Amino acid sequence: MEGASSYGNISSAFVSEKENTNTSLEQIEARRTAFVARFIVLRESKRTKAHRIIEMMSWSPETTAEELAESFRKVFIENGDNMSPVDRDIRRALSHSTRSLNHFIKEYASRSTHNFIDALYDYERSNELLFGSEDQPKPGGWQLPKEIEKRKAEQA
Repeated sequence: MEGASSYGNISSAFVSEKENTNTSLEQIEARRTAFVARFIVLRESKRTKAHRIIEMMSWSPETTAEELAESFRKVFIENGDNMSPVDRDIRRALSHSTRSLNHFIKEYASRSTHNFIDALYDYERSNELLFGSEDQPKPGGWQLPKEIEKRKAEQA
C-alpha cells in the first residue's frame, strides 16, 4: 500500500471473512469502497490527528478492506488514540462492507478509489445526492478534500 507500508498486515482482531484467491478485483474494490465509505461516516464527528494521516493515505487496487482497516488502526495506535471507539467503528465498517457487498457490488465497484482524498470527494457527492446542495452536513472530523490536496501539494 502506498503511503502506508510501515503499517503492516491485518491483525486477527479484524479477520472476518478472509478473501480467498478466487475473489475478483471487482469484489475487493467494492468491499473496500463500502468499508471506507462507512468508516468516513462513523468517524465524521470525531476529531483526531490520526485523521490527518489517514486523509493522506493511498492504496493499490488489490488492497483488501481488512488490510486497509489494519492500516487505519495502526495510525490510531501510533497517535495514542483511545482504541475502544476506533475498534468499534472499524468493526462496524467492516461488517457493513460484508453485508452491503451482495446488494451493491456494481455501485461500490464503480465508486472505487485508491486514496482517501477521492473517497472524501465520493462522500461529498453522496451527501449532495442525499441532502441537496444546501442542506449537507457540516464537515467535522475530516478535512475538506480541497484542503487536503493543498496540504499534500505543499508537502511535495
